[in-house]
Amino acid sequence: MEPVPFSFRKVMTSSDQIDVVGLGQCSLDILGQVGQYPDLDQKAELSSLLVQGGGPVATALVTLARLGISVAMVGAAGADDFGRQIRDGLIAESVDCSFLTQNTGDSSQVAFVAVDAHGHRNIFWHRGNAVPDIADLSELLLASSVKVLHLDGLHLMQAVTAAKMARSMNVLTVLDAGTMRPGVDRLLPLIDHLVVSENFARQMTRRHDPQSALRLLAGHGAAGVTITCGAAGSVSIDPAGSVFHQPAFKMDVVDTTGCGDVFHGGYIYGLLQGWEVRQTVRFAAACAALKTRAIGGRTAIPDLPEVEAFLRTRGD
Repeated sequence: MEPVPFSFRKVMTSSDQIDVVGLGQCSLDILGQVGQYPDLDQKAELSSLLVQGGGPVATALVTLARLGISVAMVGAAGADDFGRQIRDGLIAESVDCSFLTQNTGDSSQVAFVAVDAHGHRNIFWHRGNAVPDIADLSELLLASSVKVLHLDGLHLMQAVTAAKMARSMNVLTVLDAGTMRPGVDRLLPLIDHLVVSENFARQMTRRHDPQSALRLLAGHGAAGVTITCGAAGSVSIDPAGSVFHQPAFKMDVVDTTGCGDVFHGGYIYGLLQGWEVRQTVRFAAACAALKTRAIGGRTAIPDLPEVEAFLRTRGD
Protein backbone atom coordinates (compact mmCIF):
# COMPACT_ATOMS: atom_id res chain seq x y z
CA MET A 1 0.00 0.00 0.00
CA GLU A 2 1.35 3.43 -0.92
CA PRO A 3 2.09 5.61 2.13
CA VAL A 4 -0.33 8.44 2.77
CA PRO A 5 1.10 11.97 3.04
CA PHE A 6 0.73 13.52 6.47
CA SER A 7 0.81 17.30 6.78
CA PHE A 8 -1.64 18.15 9.57
CA ARG A 9 -1.85 21.66 10.96
CA LYS A 10 -3.90 22.36 14.03
CA VAL A 11 -5.11 25.87 14.76
CA MET A 12 -3.15 27.22 17.70
CA THR A 13 -5.09 29.14 20.33
CA SER A 14 -4.05 31.25 23.28
CA SER A 15 -4.83 28.27 25.53
CA ASP A 16 -2.11 26.17 23.90
CA GLN A 17 0.97 26.25 26.11
CA ILE A 18 4.18 25.48 24.25
CA ASP A 19 7.36 26.66 25.97
CA VAL A 20 9.97 25.49 23.45
CA VAL A 21 9.76 24.99 19.69
CA GLY A 22 12.46 23.00 17.90
CA LEU A 23 13.20 23.42 14.20
CA GLY A 24 15.61 20.91 12.74
CA GLN A 25 16.52 17.28 12.36
CA CYS A 26 14.50 14.28 13.43
CA SER A 27 15.79 10.87 12.47
CA LEU A 28 15.50 7.17 13.11
CA ASP A 29 18.54 5.63 14.81
CA ILE A 30 19.46 1.96 14.42
CA LEU A 31 21.99 1.18 17.14
CA GLY A 32 24.09 -1.93 17.58
CA GLN A 33 26.55 -2.88 20.32
CA VAL A 34 29.74 -4.69 19.39
CA GLY A 35 32.64 -5.87 21.53
CA GLN A 36 35.16 -4.26 19.20
CA TYR A 37 35.09 -2.89 15.70
CA PRO A 38 36.08 -5.45 13.05
CA ASP A 39 38.97 -5.02 10.65
CA LEU A 40 38.18 -4.00 7.08
CA ASP A 41 36.26 -6.71 5.19
CA GLN A 42 35.62 -8.64 8.42
CA LYS A 43 32.43 -9.27 10.42
CA ALA A 44 31.44 -8.72 14.04
CA GLU A 45 28.35 -9.97 15.82
CA LEU A 46 26.16 -7.39 17.57
CA SER A 47 25.38 -8.13 21.21
CA SER A 48 22.26 -5.95 21.11
CA LEU A 49 20.17 -4.01 18.62
CA LEU A 50 17.92 -1.01 19.26
CA VAL A 51 15.76 1.14 16.98
CA GLN A 52 14.59 4.51 18.29
CA GLY A 53 14.17 8.13 17.27
CA GLY A 54 17.12 10.49 17.13
CA GLY A 55 18.30 13.81 15.74
CA PRO A 56 19.82 16.80 17.59
CA VAL A 57 16.76 19.03 17.94
CA ALA A 58 14.30 16.15 18.34
CA THR A 59 16.29 14.53 21.16
CA ALA A 60 16.76 17.88 22.91
CA LEU A 61 12.96 18.27 22.85
CA VAL A 62 12.50 14.76 24.28
CA THR A 63 14.88 15.76 27.09
CA LEU A 64 12.85 18.86 27.84
CA ALA A 65 9.60 16.88 27.78
CA ARG A 66 10.98 14.43 30.34
CA LEU A 67 11.97 17.42 32.48
CA GLY A 68 8.35 18.61 32.40
CA ILE A 69 8.53 21.26 29.67
CA SER A 70 5.89 21.59 26.93
CA VAL A 71 7.53 21.31 23.51
CA ALA A 72 6.69 21.18 19.80
CA MET A 73 8.68 19.89 16.82
CA VAL A 74 8.80 21.69 13.48
CA GLY A 75 10.44 19.25 11.11
CA ALA A 76 9.99 16.81 8.27
CA ALA A 77 10.17 13.09 7.65
CA GLY A 78 9.17 10.77 4.86
CA ALA A 79 5.70 9.29 4.49
CA ASP A 80 7.23 5.87 5.03
CA ASP A 81 7.75 3.38 7.83
CA PHE A 82 10.84 5.22 9.04
CA GLY A 83 8.86 8.44 9.19
CA ARG A 84 6.03 6.74 11.07
CA GLN A 85 8.47 5.46 13.68
CA ILE A 86 10.03 8.93 14.00
CA ARG A 87 6.62 10.54 14.59
CA ASP A 88 5.36 7.79 16.92
CA GLY A 89 8.53 8.02 19.00
CA LEU A 90 8.13 11.76 19.50
CA ILE A 91 4.43 11.55 20.31
CA ALA A 92 5.15 8.83 22.87
CA GLU A 93 7.46 11.34 24.59
CA SER A 94 4.75 14.06 24.67
CA VAL A 95 6.35 16.12 21.88
CA ASP A 96 3.71 18.03 19.90
CA CYS A 97 4.08 16.90 16.27
CA SER A 98 1.33 19.02 14.70
CA PHE A 99 4.01 20.82 12.66
CA LEU A 100 5.97 17.74 11.62
CA THR A 101 5.24 17.13 7.94
CA GLN A 102 5.40 13.81 6.07
CA ASN A 103 4.99 14.03 2.32
CA THR A 104 4.87 11.24 -0.23
CA GLY A 105 8.12 11.11 -2.17
CA ASP A 106 10.23 12.45 0.71
CA SER A 107 12.70 10.19 2.47
CA SER A 108 13.44 10.18 6.19
CA GLN A 109 16.78 10.73 7.86
CA VAL A 110 18.20 7.43 9.13
CA ALA A 111 21.39 6.72 11.07
CA PHE A 112 23.21 3.50 11.88
CA VAL A 113 25.22 3.75 15.09
CA ALA A 114 27.85 1.18 16.05
CA VAL A 115 28.73 1.33 19.77
CA ASP A 116 31.80 -0.44 21.16
CA ALA A 117 32.42 -1.89 24.63
CA HIS A 118 33.79 1.44 25.89
CA GLY A 119 30.75 3.48 24.89
CA HIS A 120 32.42 5.06 21.87
CA ARG A 121 30.44 5.10 18.64
CA ASN A 122 30.72 5.51 14.90
CA ILE A 123 27.72 6.96 13.07
CA PHE A 124 26.72 6.40 9.45
CA TRP A 125 23.75 8.40 8.31
CA HIS A 126 21.51 9.10 5.35
CA ARG A 127 20.20 12.67 5.42
CA GLY A 128 17.00 12.08 3.48
CA ASN A 129 15.39 14.83 1.42
CA ALA A 130 12.50 15.98 3.64
CA VAL A 131 12.61 19.72 4.35
CA PRO A 132 10.72 21.44 7.21
CA ASP A 133 7.80 23.68 6.29
CA ILE A 134 7.88 26.90 8.34
CA ALA A 135 4.89 28.58 6.69
CA ASP A 136 2.91 28.46 9.95
CA LEU A 137 5.79 29.06 12.36
CA SER A 138 4.80 32.66 13.11
CA GLU A 139 1.33 31.42 14.11
CA LEU A 140 2.90 28.88 16.44
CA LEU A 141 5.25 31.41 18.04
CA LEU A 142 2.53 34.03 18.49
CA ALA A 143 -0.31 31.87 19.76
CA SER A 144 1.36 29.60 22.25
CA SER A 145 3.59 31.74 24.48
CA VAL A 146 6.81 30.19 23.16
CA LYS A 147 9.88 31.26 25.12
CA VAL A 148 12.70 29.49 23.23
CA LEU A 149 13.33 28.47 19.61
CA HIS A 150 15.90 25.68 19.31
CA LEU A 151 17.74 25.27 15.99
CA ASP A 152 20.41 23.04 14.50
CA GLY A 153 20.97 24.99 11.28
CA LEU A 154 20.87 22.01 8.93
CA HIS A 155 18.30 23.71 6.69
CA LEU A 156 19.98 27.11 6.73
CA MET A 157 17.40 29.18 4.86
CA GLN A 158 14.58 28.01 7.14
CA ALA A 159 16.75 28.46 10.25
CA VAL A 160 17.69 32.06 9.37
CA THR A 161 14.08 32.97 8.60
CA ALA A 162 12.88 31.34 11.82
CA ALA A 163 15.56 33.04 13.93
CA LYS A 164 14.64 36.46 12.52
CA MET A 165 11.00 35.72 13.26
CA ALA A 166 11.82 34.69 16.83
CA ARG A 167 13.92 37.80 17.40
CA SER A 168 11.01 40.02 16.30
CA MET A 169 8.78 38.26 18.85
CA ASN A 170 11.27 38.35 21.76
CA VAL A 171 11.69 34.58 21.67
CA LEU A 172 15.15 33.38 22.75
CA THR A 173 17.13 31.49 20.11
CA VAL A 174 19.47 28.59 20.88
CA LEU A 175 21.71 26.97 18.26
CA ASP A 176 23.17 23.47 18.37
CA ALA A 177 26.15 23.75 16.02
CA GLY A 178 27.82 20.38 15.79
CA THR A 179 29.06 20.58 12.22
CA MET A 180 30.46 23.52 10.28
CA ARG A 181 28.16 24.26 7.33
CA PRO A 182 28.46 26.88 4.56
CA GLY A 183 26.60 30.08 5.36
CA VAL A 184 26.33 29.51 9.12
CA ASP A 185 27.86 32.97 9.66
CA ARG A 186 24.48 34.36 8.51
CA LEU A 187 22.78 32.56 11.38
CA LEU A 188 25.19 33.26 14.26
CA PRO A 189 24.28 36.96 14.76
CA LEU A 190 20.65 35.90 15.27
CA ILE A 191 21.46 33.50 18.12
CA ASP A 192 21.09 34.35 21.82
CA HIS A 193 22.73 31.19 23.18
CA LEU A 194 25.28 29.25 21.20
CA VAL A 195 26.21 25.70 22.27
CA VAL A 196 28.69 24.14 19.86
CA SER A 197 30.96 21.15 19.53
CA GLU A 198 34.71 21.48 19.89
CA ASN A 199 35.03 20.51 16.23
CA PHE A 200 32.69 23.32 15.11
CA ALA A 201 34.50 25.85 17.29
CA ARG A 202 37.88 24.87 15.84
CA GLN A 203 36.66 25.04 12.24
CA MET A 204 34.73 28.28 12.70
CA THR A 205 37.44 30.22 14.55
CA ARG A 206 40.61 28.39 13.42
CA ARG A 207 41.63 28.28 17.07
CA HIS A 208 42.62 25.03 18.77
CA ASP A 209 42.37 26.48 22.27
CA PRO A 210 38.68 26.37 23.33
CA GLN A 211 38.99 29.49 25.49
CA SER A 212 40.31 31.55 22.56
CA ALA A 213 37.56 30.13 20.36
CA LEU A 214 34.96 31.08 22.98
CA ARG A 215 35.78 34.77 22.83
CA LEU A 216 35.72 34.82 19.05
CA LEU A 217 32.36 33.06 18.95
CA ALA A 218 30.98 35.44 21.58
CA GLY A 219 31.86 38.27 19.21
CA HIS A 220 28.88 37.29 17.07
CA GLY A 221 26.60 38.65 19.80
CA ALA A 222 25.33 35.63 21.78
CA ALA A 223 24.65 36.26 25.46
CA GLY A 224 26.08 32.86 26.34
CA VAL A 225 28.49 30.58 24.47
CA THR A 226 29.44 27.04 25.45
CA ILE A 227 31.82 24.64 23.72
CA THR A 228 31.26 20.98 24.54
CA CYS A 229 34.45 18.90 24.64
CA GLY A 230 33.24 15.35 25.24
CA ALA A 231 34.91 13.61 28.18
CA ALA A 232 36.78 16.86 28.93
CA GLY A 233 33.52 18.59 29.82
CA SER A 234 32.73 22.04 28.49
CA VAL A 235 33.93 25.63 28.59
CA SER A 236 31.58 28.60 28.69
CA ILE A 237 31.55 32.37 28.67
CA ASP A 238 28.80 34.29 30.42
CA PRO A 239 27.33 37.73 29.56
CA ALA A 240 29.88 39.40 31.84
CA GLY A 241 32.75 37.86 29.87
CA SER A 242 33.79 35.36 32.57
CA VAL A 243 35.13 32.04 31.23
CA PHE A 244 34.75 28.83 33.22
CA HIS A 245 35.18 25.08 32.80
CA GLN A 246 32.52 22.51 33.68
CA PRO A 247 34.09 19.03 34.07
CA ALA A 248 32.18 16.03 32.76
CA PHE A 249 30.69 13.94 35.56
CA LYS A 250 32.39 10.57 35.98
CA MET A 251 30.15 7.70 34.87
CA ASP A 252 30.36 4.05 33.89
CA VAL A 253 29.62 4.87 30.26
CA VAL A 254 27.56 2.49 28.15
CA ASP A 255 26.90 4.78 25.16
CA THR A 256 27.63 8.44 24.43
CA THR A 257 25.16 8.70 21.52
CA GLY A 258 23.00 11.80 21.95
CA CYS A 259 24.96 13.30 24.85
CA GLY A 260 25.29 16.65 23.09
CA ASP A 261 21.59 16.70 22.22
CA VAL A 262 20.61 15.97 25.81
CA PHE A 263 23.06 18.65 27.00
CA HIS A 264 21.16 21.14 24.84
CA GLY A 265 17.87 20.08 26.39
CA GLY A 266 19.28 20.59 29.88
CA TYR A 267 20.75 23.93 28.87
CA ILE A 268 17.41 25.20 27.58
CA TYR A 269 15.74 24.00 30.79
CA GLY A 270 18.14 26.23 32.73
CA LEU A 271 17.32 29.21 30.52
CA LEU A 272 13.62 28.71 31.22
CA GLN A 273 14.36 28.76 34.97
CA GLY A 274 16.26 32.03 34.65
CA TRP A 275 19.48 30.50 35.96
CA GLU A 276 22.92 31.97 35.40
CA VAL A 277 25.11 30.28 32.80
CA ARG A 278 27.24 28.41 35.37
CA GLN A 279 24.23 26.74 37.03
CA THR A 280 22.65 26.06 33.63
CA VAL A 281 25.75 24.32 32.29
CA ARG A 282 26.18 22.17 35.40
CA PHE A 283 22.57 21.02 35.11
CA ALA A 284 23.03 20.29 31.39
CA ALA A 285 26.20 18.29 32.14
CA ALA A 286 24.27 16.18 34.66
CA CYS A 287 21.54 15.44 32.11
CA ALA A 288 24.14 14.36 29.56
CA ALA A 289 26.01 12.21 32.09
CA LEU A 290 22.88 10.33 33.12
CA LYS A 291 22.04 9.66 29.47
CA THR A 292 25.21 7.55 29.09
CA ARG A 293 23.81 4.77 31.34
CA ALA A 294 22.21 2.82 28.46
CA ILE A 295 22.52 2.31 24.74
CA GLY A 296 20.60 4.79 22.60
CA GLY A 297 20.31 8.54 22.48
CA ARG A 298 17.04 8.57 24.41
CA THR A 299 16.84 5.40 26.51
CA ALA A 300 18.31 6.81 29.71
CA ILE A 301 17.39 10.50 29.40
CA PRO A 302 16.55 11.44 33.00
CA ASP A 303 13.50 13.13 34.46
CA LEU A 304 13.78 16.12 36.77
CA PRO A 305 13.86 14.22 40.11
CA GLU A 306 16.69 12.02 38.77
CA VAL A 307 18.80 15.04 37.80
CA GLU A 308 18.16 16.81 41.09
CA ALA A 309 19.06 13.71 43.09
CA PHE A 310 22.20 13.17 41.01
CA LEU A 311 23.40 16.75 41.56
CA ARG A 312 22.84 16.52 45.32
CA THR A 313 25.26 13.60 45.53
CA ARG A 314 27.96 14.76 43.11
CA GLY A 315 30.74 17.15 43.91
CA ASP A 316 32.69 16.60 40.68
